[in-house]
Amino acid sequence: MIKKLEETFDKLVNVAYGEEGILEYEYDNRTSLNATTGRIKIKCSIEDENSHGRLYMKINMFDLTLFLNRVDNNSDIQFLVHDGSYCKLDISVKERLLDYVNEYLLEKQRGQYFITINIDELHAEKIKAYKAQGNVVTELNRENNHRNRFFVFKY
Repeated sequence: MIKKLEETFDKLVNVAYGEEGILEYEYDNRTSLNATTGRIKIKCSIEDENSHGRLYMKINMFDLTLFLNRVDNNSDIQFLVHDGSYCKLDISVKERLLDYVNEYLLEKQRGQYFITINIDELHAEKIKAYKAQGNVVTELNRENNHRNRFFVFKY
């Protein structure tokens, strides 16, 4: 299973950036049980991850790795929510990754990926394509004195 997680992360990095990523899990008996990940050490990195966009994308790809693993294993929780985590990322990279995840879920015929994203963070053609595929795309704005709202707010 760990090998599959490492391969999935590497695939996501390759889709997004055309590079290799590193995701390694290591059991370390010397680590305290109170450590965040218990006795498991996780090494996760991509090239140039000190930039804002790449750091956030690395985190998204780590989350997506675990999510796609749950989909593969038909686990009970087959959804992932990324709220605002795609802000200020390279549009082309973002679109490649979203396309890959969308195709993956369509192929498996299960799983849901919810994201919030600013409308100017995807090309207009991409948004039209997602709508045409039957993906739910809700466009909200704060114009007209916040007339349109979402969830517990008036929409």
